[in-house]
Amino acid sequence: MNSALPLNLETRMERLRLSWALVALGIMVLPQALHLAPWVIAVALLIALWRLAAAYRGWPLFNRYLRLGLGLAAFLGVYLTYRTLNGPEAGTALLILLATLKLMEAKGLRDYFLLLVIALFIGIANFLYDQTIPLALYMVPAVWLATAALLNVAHPDVTRPPMAAMKTAAKLLLPALPVAVVLFLLFPRVPGPLWGIGLPQHSGVTGLSTHMAPGSISELAASDAIAFRVKFSGGAPPPAQLYWRALVLHDYDGRSWSIGDVPWAGHAQLISRGMPVRYEVTLEPNDLRVLYTLDLPVEIPADARLTADHEVIVPQMVTERKRYSVVSYTDSNYGAGASAWMRDRDLLLPQRIDPHARALAQQWKAAAESPQQIVQDALRMFHDQPFSYTLQPGKLTGRNQIDQFLFDTRRGFCEHYAGAFVFLMRAAGVPAHVVIGYQGGTRNPLDGYYSVRQEDAHAWAEVWLADRGWVRVDPTAAVDPARVDEGLAAALPASEVPGYLFRAHPWLGEIRNTWDAANNGWNQWVLAYGPALQQRFYARLGLQYGNWLQLALVLLLLIGGLLALVWLVLIWRHRPPRSPAVDRQYRRFCQRLARRGLARKPYEGPFDYAERVGRSRPEWHAQVRAITSLYAALRYSGTGNPQEFSRLVAAFHP
Repeated sequence: MNSALPLNLETRMERLRLSWALVALGIMVLPQALHLAPWVIAVALLIALWRLAAAYRGWPLFNRYLRLGLGLAAFLGVYLTYRTLNGPEAGTALLILLATLKLMEAKGLRDYFLLLVIALFIGIANFLYDQTIPLALYMVPAVWLATAALLNVAHPDVTRPPMAAMKTAAKLLLPALPVAVVLFLLFPRVPGPLWGIGLPQHSGVTGLSTHMAPGSISELAASDAIAFRVKFSGGAPPPAQLYWRALVLHDYDGRSWSIGDVPWAGHAQLISRGMPVRYEVTLEPNDLRVLYTLDLPVEIPADARLTADHEVIVPQMVTERKRYSVVSYTDSNYGAGASAWMRDRDLLLPQRIDPHARALAQQWKAAAESPQQIVQDALRMFHDQPFSYTLQPGKLTGRNQIDQFLFDTRRGFCEHYAGAFVFLMRAAGVPAHVVIGYQGGTRNPLDGYYSVRQEDAHAWAEVWLADRGWVRVDPTAAVDPARVDEGLAAALPASEVPGYLFRAHPWLGEIRNTWDAANNGWNQWVLAYGPALQQRFYARLGLQYGNWLQLALVLLLLIGGLLALVWLVLIWRHRPPRSPAVDRQYRRFCQRLARRGLARKPYEGPFDYAERVGRSRPEWHAQVRAITSLYAALRYSGTGNPQEFSRLVAAFHP
């Protein structure tokens, strides 16, 4: 019977290690369920459940050949799902599957320690998909549990309650926090993402594209996701001037507008009026090589270039959050000296389509005295005739979509009006093109940032007028001026506008503003903490950015100081208990005698010591005897008057 006890204890220790390893793996894998193929999570869960049944129900473990076969099947399944074995998604999926297969042969400290290290790697991989506040808050208890799992795997104790390991893990992690903060603030930041692989967080980005067809922007406007945030240095322009330029579309194939294959390189002369507007943009990933700017930009980031269309282009697609400063003029036009081929290109139309629109444009041309009058005729038509502005315009079918919209349905969103207007201008001989971007923005009173959402996506037109160049014309404003002056919510029924609940219920709007401000602060000061912000932080500390020797010394001093502080705290917590007041006073009494050459021997008791002192110095005998007797009574029997003892010791000055 005694021989069974060690085996039973070993089994319980093994189960304890398995349980904690599964807890750590499970809490780290859980966020991956939002990103990976469902079959990966399902297979990993089934293998984990089988391993639990093997430990508690005696089910057989997978043998070597089955594990090998399942491992090869995992490689094949991941490859067929993601068409690669490289990258965050495929790599994380494969790591999860192989980790659960490792459970089938895990035994002892080494194997379970390896599984916990894998769990921590999977936890790091969560930030490849998401760097939001909810995930950061989730990972705090996740790391805490994983650290507790490490303790229980390294020192399994079946009699120790689970909270004991949690408390110990907290004591280990808390001193590391100030060191992590120092490293975050001072350790050199590298420009761009740290990872040398393409991150998947932008794979589901909703936003503008390089094409515009009827319905494309109205579908985009059904989302209230934030496209970018803006902080103005001074006062913000009025809402009617908040046109955020993205792309210029030149080519039309009868169905959609596109940027075309011929780049509009070079620079276009800008004619500006009024005062410049300075602002800073925090752009969400948009999968474009374009930075959004207030129409029209004059000073742009150093890594960007300005095209002849006044688009702000960057070398790589924006696949991570980007922060940049711009200066723009809201009252301006450009391209007065545009070359003939540029103007001619913006007169091209497909042949043999939309004859009624062409005929109408020719009537305007024949009756007009100037291109400006043709523009006014078109805007007057949109304003006076029964056109309606709606997010549900219905689909345009057939070959002559412009005719169908102008003369039949007359229901459209901004892309319908911008596209039809540019078609009419070109048919009348006025160079024109479509501009897409955003219009408007809502100020958050908590942090002063303007949030521009996908629902603010907009399309307008630009026409070329002699001596003025390209001039903005927004036909949507002729149909429904409230769209430009007050925003989408003022132009459409409440039920059609995304986020209308936040406007209908102010308390919900306040909650959203608070959450947006918190997210913005997280984005500005944590996620966007790169070389530029770090350089500004160094300047405030009086450090020279780029002087790595100076930085190394500062880091060494700060981290060394923090570790020394932790060491002092540990020494203070583990200091010996303070002796009672009676003992301290008696030691003081003995020290006074020692200074007179009568030190107490290590082996002497209090009364023996008192007798020796009395024999050597009879004049002190009465005082020494009284102090010693009262000390013995207080220390060993708990009787006597402590105040009297203190008085006697204080009065004794040999």
